[in-house]
Amino acid sequence: MRIRRRARGAEVDVLVVGAGADELRVTRELCRDGGEVVVLGPDDPVTAAEFDAGTDRWVVRTARGEHRPRVVVLTPPDEFDDWRLKGIGGRTIQQARGSAAQFGIALHGFPNLFFLTPPPVSDVVMPLTPIEARASYIRRGVDLLRRTSSTRIEARAATQHEFDRRLRVDPGYRPSLRRPARRHFDLTVAADREPADEYSGPALLDAPGAELMVTVALNGHPDPIDGHYHWYGRIAAAEGDDLPDPGRGQVFLTLPGGHPTAGRLQERDPWGHLRIVGVGAPPYPLEPAAPH
Repeated sequence: MRIRRRARGAEVDVLVVGAGADELRVTRELCRDGGEVVVLGPDDPVTAAEFDAGTDRWVVRTARGEHRPRVVVLTPPDEFDDWRLKGIGGRTIQQARGSAAQFGIALHGFPNLFFLTPPPVSDVVMPLTPIEARASYIRRGVDLLRRTSSTRIEARAATQHEFDRRLRVDPGYRPSLRRPARRHFDLTVAADREPADEYSGPALLDAPGAELMVTVALNGHPDPIDGHYHWYGRIAAAEGDDLPDPGRGQVFLTLPGGHPTAGRLQERDPWGHLRIVGVGAPPYPLEPAAPH
């Protein structure tokens, strides 16, 4: 079953594994914010799932074919012994045993994956939380990914370990699932994780009502799903207050000797820098593809 509604902000496609009452509830929650939601019923079981760190998407193989969603939501089995589920670096779900999943929903090393019920990766007794609260929490997590124009949301190891510690000390501990706290997750794009930049240096930023010299660090990659080149990076100015507010529509970035390239400003980081993203030809020259 495929459901599609117009999304607010960058679109994030979600694959929900299963068509039981809990899965349909979270599907309805996800549809509140728009985007595309695909529901896999019991007649199309998952045979393997692996996170592709190159595209920040899951490769989910089923009896009928393959899906490459940005986010996966699933109800885990009682035991993972026979499950072929791999996260970052090919780490299997069996290798993740030891620490309870963060709030029983997210697991470090397995980004863009949310569990409807706590996965069996720890011997600690997990608190029971209503499915309504879990579905709402997952929806807000996907929305956080969308609103920040990130491609990866991952539970932080320190937060997960602290949750596990508190459960072991106080079995009656009940976490609040009102909304995901940003400090509990790493929200990133490839540029945030790659030390090398395609371009790092001066540029001219032309925004509505503002034109100023800035320093940028840019990177990008071709997306095999949509066939477009996606570029992104950080913008800094001598005075952080000189930078325009994000979300003011289209801006143009020009590198020395280059042409103006359209992009969109995103959130401001704690140091006053702005994130910029764009789709299509980037401001910097691309190296020609190597011949096959």
